[in-house]
Amino acid sequence: MDPSEPSFERTACPSRPALGARGPARPEGGPAAFADSGARRRDVGGARLGLARVGLARLGLGALAIAGASAGCVDAPRVDLDGPQVVASALDDAPVEVSVLPELWVELDEALDPDSIHAGAVAVVPWEVVGDCSLSLLCEEGQCARGRCWVEALSSSDRRALDAGTFAGGVALSFALGDGGSDGRGEGARLSVRPLRPLAAHTRYSLVLGAAVRDRSGAALGGPGGEPQAWARDFVTAAAGSAGPEPQLVQPAPGQRGVPTNLAWVDLAVFPPVPLPQAEAELILEAEDGGPPARLGEASTCPGWVPGTCLRTRPLAPLRPQTRYRPAGGSLVDAAGRSALTPAAERETWFETGAGEDLELPAPALSSGLRGRCVVIALDSAEPLELELAVEGAVRRGSVAAPGGLIGLAAAARSEGEAVPWTLSVRDLAGNAAAFSGALTAGASFDPELPAVDITEVLANPAGPEPDAEFVELRLSPDAAGPAELGGLVLSDLDPASLATLYAAGETIPGDTLPALSLAPGELALLVSSGWAPGLGEDPAPPAGAAILVLDASLASGGLKNAGEALSLWRPGPAGPQLVASYGDWIDTGASAHNGRSVVGEGGGCDLPDRWRAHPQGRSGPGLLP
Repeated sequence: MDPSEPSFERTACPSRPALGARGPARPEGGPAAFADSGARRRDVGGARLGLARVGLARLGLGALAIAGASAGCVDAPRVDLDGPQVVASALDDAPVEVSVLPELWVELDEALDPDSIHAGAVAVVPWEVVGDCSLSLLCEEGQCARGRCWVEALSSSDRRALDAGTFAGGVALSFALGDGGSDGRGEGARLSVRPLRPLAAHTRYSLVLGAAVRDRSGAALGGPGGEPQAWARDFVTAAAGSAGPEPQLVQPAPGQRGVPTNLAWVDLAVFPPVPLPQAEAELILEAEDGGPPARLGEASTCPGWVPGTCLRTRPLAPLRPQTRYRPAGGSLVDAAGRSALTPAAERETWFETGAGEDLELPAPALSSGLRGRCVVIALDSAEPLELELAVEGAVRRGSVAAPGGLIGLAAAARSEGEAVPWTLSVRDLAGNAAAFSGALTAGASFDPELPAVDITEVLANPAGPEPDAEFVELRLSPDAAGPAELGGLVLSDLDPASLATLYAAGETIPGDTLPALSLAPGELALLVSSGWAPGLGEDPAPPAGAAILVLDASLASGGLKNAGEALSLWRPGPAGPQLVASYGDWIDTGASAHNGRSVVGEGGGCDLPDRWRAHPQGRSGPGLLP
């Protein structure tokens, strides 16, 4: 023993539990003094323990020297040197995927110091994607989840920062300390961690508690050996909407600037769908500058949308000028009773208001024309507009963004030369409205003897052999008065304008003449090449009994281009080609993602970009409507 350290006469003392200790007291013998480490600790009540000096010796590590009631009796100091350890968590038996707004909790074997729970010591961090494993389920680097190879994003310096409580990164979180259960761990032994907004969908994350997390005596989070040690668990998020609806802008368009402060409506897409009506429910537009949010009420279904998937709402007060707004949840609920949420960062949409109100009537530049039997209105507009086109009682609603777009509606058959009247109503975002009207002259395509047939599906890039696996699907309008004969119609890989140009030049128009076939109203028929067979390669086969029209050779001129090409179905007439139906090659199908995937049309007698989309099931559906 160092002669400078004092010694004490010791007698047996009653056993006392150490303050804040969980394990056996230490040490039981030896000098009642410790070398001063300069450490500062907390007692079980959370109070800081100071350092006391006895003679020349220092009582370090926050220990208390307690004098016994009997003369010469000195208890050995007892201190809590073991850090808290995790005993359970929400992710121990987690499902394959968790909600995008998970309620994460961690239970420890003793209460934690609230001051040690902060974003510098506790983090939720996304992993990084470094490859694709959708086919092999194997990764050269990282782990496979959701068809992608993931590697942990936390570096060694990030881990050191978490252990020091100085980490800056990850997602924004809220924390709460609660009761650790009925086994005596008490208040403060259960840590709840919740993201402030939904996480990215189908993404791998880590929940990490650094060694900067401490108990109330100041001991660091530890492992089984008692040394300071971080704790982590990984999880994968489910789909967007798994925690509730996340509204996204439809109108005003995402990123739009100069929106009038007297905005008449806000259209918001939501998933999962919400039941309507919800008369008292509101949604919120959050201001980026932290100012008062805008309230949206009177939710109804957006025109042309499936009920509950898009909400048309009305601002309950004028918006502030030159302010950026984003949808941020509200009291509207889905069918499961979950409230609307602020969307995840990568799904966030916003718009920015202009200097003030818009009180001027919209004044777009219009041009009208006919494409077959379709009345087409082209608009040039400096602002987004909501449209309503009426042709003899039929109505089509749509919208265009600046600088403009198209809207079209098919007219009924009539004699060539008769008038085809139309009316167009337009409304801007401030609710200012204007109306326009005109009339066109029916051409040869309005001949009542022409079948009302649409091109409804095109497979130009099949998974099977080319050109044999390609097909074009036709449908007779369900509103047709009766069966129609397709024999004698011609399919050409040309747009309608090119048909007219070739005819005017006296040149032969290339194409394949259809064999005889009668279609009933609403019935589908497939145009295929002479080498076609059901289910070639991995392409689906049509249903049994489907109407098949086999052409003499390949479709069009040597088959369809993988990227797609314009198609026209027409009948030779005394004054030139009479257009029956067309496809304007609106979608590029040349990419590998489109291999085996067709494009499908809405029909209705108009071939316009908004009537076509890639097959929603990622394949083709010959003889079946999607």
